[in-house]
Amino acid sequence: MALSLLPTADDSRTNATFEELMWALARPGLARPLPFAGFAALAESLIDRECRFHVRDDAALAGRLAQTGAQPVSLDKADYVFAPLGSPADVSALSTLRIGTLAYPDEAATLFAPARIGSGQALRLSGPGIKDTVTVEIGGVDPLFWPMRERAIRYPLGWDLYLVDGDRLIGIPRSTKIEVL
Repeated sequence: MALSLLPTADDSRTNATFEELMWALARPGLARPLPFAGFAALAESLIDRECRFHVRDDAALAGRLAQTGAQPVSLDKADYVFAPLGSPADVSALSTLRIGTLAYPDEAATLFAPARIGSGQALRLSGPGIKDTVTVEIGGVDPLFWPMRERAIRYPLGWDLYLVDGDRLIGIPRSTKIEVL
């Protein structure tokens, strides 16, 4: 009997999504295409029963993530956070995101937020993965978010950010400096 180790369609989809997530952090500020739109496909490629997550304002996504066996937790305990950034209240709620420790910076949270890529506030990004600087326009994010992020990030401590616009995303790792223009 022959054993086939070919990936399934689900494997191929989650692998392609994971690859785009990694490239987005490797090249901050460059919009990456996703195989499928929305947070569910992103979560599917990352979340398993060993993860802790927090979802704000999306009961359907929270239910879907709970089906993976992952544990829903409060914001300050989450590995992965799916939350909007559109209002001052949204930004304020994120002040307790985990930033890791000097011994274990990888214990920081990863934040996924909806945004409009290509319109809105202009930002100049610099740091690893960026030649000189890159300028992006991001809408749907309250202006209070950027100074809050700056106060929270003390590299190597801090959290990585993915801004999601339908089937596109931008990754902004904690090592990226952001200047609001």
